[in-house]
Amino acid sequence: MSEPWPYNLPIFRREHRASSPDGRIVAEIEGAFELGMSNPTCGTLRLSTGLQLDRCNPSFIWSDDSRYLAVPRYFVRLGVFRRQRMVIIDIVDRKALASPETTFYYQPESFSDGLLVVTKEPTRSATRVTWRIPDELARFTTVALVAAAQQPIAADGAARRR
Repeated sequence: MSEPWPYNLPIFRREHRASSPDGRIVAEIEGAFELGMSNPTCGTLRLSTGLQLDRCNPSFIWSDDSRYLAVPRYFVRLGVFRRQRMVIIDIVDRKALASPETTFYYQPESFSDGLLVVTKEPTRSATRVTWRIPDELARFTTVALVAAAQQPIAADGAARRR
């Protein structure tokens, strides 16, 4: 039996693992936790390249050319309120850029032909937002990616942390 709506949405996942379309890189979030009772989840995104980004939601999505990974990331606004920005990780340039627009929750839907489509507020008054990537990245701000403190995940899935 599947979870009832809205808990069956990707923003409520406890984990997610996805290989880039070309199969060279794996992105994964394990052990994501609820931000509050019955709220979407949060965890650390790890890439098989050894990079990681904290405070991410396990609803990330790869671009069809395998260059970009789009992931919703939480940040604190005014020291109290949690919001999300959409972060685009450029695999080639090894950098991450955060959208200027914020919302409570983003849910990536598709990322092909340079068009990233996301649902803003999927559990409330859902609306579609689109960004042309890389054209619109000039409006985004840089986010620090860090080298993984743990052993990076294996691209073939053979070696796992634990």
